[in-house]
Amino acid sequence: MLADDMFRLIHRDSDGRLLLDARVAGLGLSAALLGELLLADRAVLRDGFVLVAEGAPPGDVLAHAVLDQVSSEPVHHPVRTWLAYLARGSRAQVAARLVRGGQVREHRSRGLFGRSVRYVPVDMNAAAWPWARLSTRLRAGEPLDVFDTVLAGLVLATDLHRIVLLGAADDLAGELRRVVATAPVMIRELIYHTEAAVGDAVITST
Repeated sequence: MLADDMFRLIHRDSDGRLLLDARVAGLGLSAALLGELLLADRAVLRDGFVLVAEGAPPGDVLAHAVLDQVSSEPVHHPVRTWLAYLARGSRAQVAARLVRGGQVREHRSRGLFGRSVRYVPVDMNAAAWPWARLSTRLRAGEPLDVFDTVLAGLVLATDLHRIVLLGAADDLAGELRRVVATAPVMIRELIYHTEAAVGDAVITST
C-alpha cells in the first residue's frame, strides 16, 4: 500500500525513529492515504476538491475507512482540508495497519518529556526497500510506474530527499520534479497541494 511505503520512508529503517517533523509526516501520510484511493479509482480530484468515484469499496480496512469519511460528508471539501483533517491521525492509523500485518512493532518508552512510541521495523531490509527502489530507478533514469511516481512526488513534497540523501539532494530534487511533471493530472494536483500544505506547516511552526 502507498501509505505503508511512505511510512517506511519517513522512519529510520534501523530503529523506527521519525525522520520528519511530526506535522509534515502527518501531511505526507494523509496525502498517501488519499493517493491510495486515487490509485484504486475510488476517488478523483477535480478543481481542487476530493470526490468519491463509483465502484466497489476497497478491500483494505483503513482505505475503506478513509473512503467512508469522504463519502459521508454532505458537501465536497478541498484537497487541503482533507490533508489537514487526515493528518491528525494518519501516522497512528498507518502504523496500526503495519502492526497488524507484522511489519513493525511498537516500542514505548518514557523520557524527560514524557512517553513516546516508536514503530520498529521487523525486517530492516523490507523497511529500506522503498527508498532503495526509488533511488536506484531515479539514478538510472528508469521510468517509474504510477505507484512509485506518487511516492516520489510525496518524497519531494515533504523534502524527505534532503534528509535521507543529503549529498545529492539537489540533483535528486531535479529528477523528482521531472518525474512529477510527467505524472497524470490528478497525481500532480495531489503533490501540488501536499507541497503547499507542508510549506504552510513549516512556516507556522517557526
